[in-house]
Amino acid sequence: MLKPGLSCAMLLASIAAISNARAAPRNCAVDAVETHHSAQIGSRRIEYVACVGTLPVRNLEGEAHGRIVYTAYIVPGRSARPLSFVWNGGPGADSRTLQFHAVGPRILKDGVLVDNAATPLGISDLVFVDPVGTGFSRADTPEHATAFYGTNADIASVAGFVRDFRVGYGRETSALNLVGESFGTWRASGVAETLVNEGIRVDGVAMISGGIPLGDEARSDRRRAVSMVNRTATAFALGRLAPDLQRDEAKTLAEADRWAKTVYAPALSNPAALNDASRASVVAALARYQGLDPKTIDAKTLWISPREFRTRLLASEGKTLGIFDMRQTSAASEGGDGKIVLDYYRRTLGYTQGSYAGIDAPDAGVGNDWQYDQSPITKESLARAMAGEGPPSASQPWIQRAMTKAPRLRVWVAAGLYDSLNSCIGNTLTVGGLPIALASRFTLKCYAGGHMMYQDPRQTGIFGHDLAAFLENRA
Repeated sequence: MLKPGLSCAMLLASIAAISNARAAPRNCAVDAVETHHSAQIGSRRIEYVACVGTLPVRNLEGEAHGRIVYTAYIVPGRSARPLSFVWNGGPGADSRTLQFHAVGPRILKDGVLVDNAATPLGISDLVFVDPVGTGFSRADTPEHATAFYGTNADIASVAGFVRDFRVGYGRETSALNLVGESFGTWRASGVAETLVNEGIRVDGVAMISGGIPLGDEARSDRRRAVSMVNRTATAFALGRLAPDLQRDEAKTLAEADRWAKTVYAPALSNPAALNDASRASVVAALARYQGLDPKTIDAKTLWISPREFRTRLLASEGKTLGIFDMRQTSAASEGGDGKIVLDYYRRTLGYTQGSYAGIDAPDAGVGNDWQYDQSPITKESLARAMAGEGPPSASQPWIQRAMTKAPRLRVWVAAGLYDSLNSCIGNTLTVGGLPIALASRFTLKCYAGGHMMYQDPRQTGIFGHDLAAFLENRA
């Protein structure tokens, strides 16, 4: 007997819906929330599935005291597609920036989410990873949290996540790429080496705004010298150079590059060896190429740190340049972006569990508790970190060791011309110092942007298409 108000047609429709739901194969893990979507990617409309799920992860002691919540975007029925894992850096950053400004199928534009025409989802399935303590990911207790907050533990837990995700989703044969930004380049390099050591093939590692971690980042005077070209580009963009240097940007940057390599690098390697005239000449040129008053340059060390440059260039106007984009004099505000992202998870992706660190829950402060245990912290390395020249201790040569063991592993490196933390030319010098068998497998890109170069609307599409070409093994 039919219930009151339920017609035969409605009953049949309900039965059909239940039958179809049972018949439809799941694309996500059984405990993940699955939703179906489509997006205009380039000239094609792509149908895809979003999976928001959880996997347990282990600390260095092998204890499963944490869980990583992931967001995967999968094009159904195409298991031969590459599988790319994506994360930001920090330490302590969630994957919001890359997901919603550059790589995901939906990105923020003028305060709303729109289709991302340049998303690499057109050629690769994407898995956005929030390490323990970021996003929705958590340790099971506050006491267990700090066991995940260190470079070695981070690499171990994320490598375990990648391994388990591939098995859980039956993607062991898919081409495997790792994409990391900033400190995330360390994570990507370390995870690559860990997986290669376990016999898992890694096809590509994309490093965004984190340089190339080889373990000796702080010991090359030549790389330090050419980093000033980023500051020359910034001074040009802000109109702070001498009139003759403001006429032609390409010519000015080439001139600064040449001077940095041929004159400045040798001087910087041994300032004490210079006579007074040579020292004065270097100081004058250094000031000229950075738009500074020569009196602000230490004639003893011949060095202007990134932090000093940022505070001195517009000091007369009471302004400090941005860390991530030196063309800016105030930090970019997220505004309501966090609320939009949370609403997207709750309403569009249907994920209603937990709270998101930094949006509807306090930031966990992961970076404050971070243990840089991959190499010793020295007086010199700490001083460089305080001057804005990177982490307080050097990396390990994870990627070089991984590439040596995996001859087909390729690396893509992106940097922004106005980033105070990285150097396009420095990356070129780093690769140039590697054995040819390794150097030939690097692709280097330099963008007219900052640390998050893709946030410049003129670079978003270029960045996305370049990264997609790499993930598809076309670059």
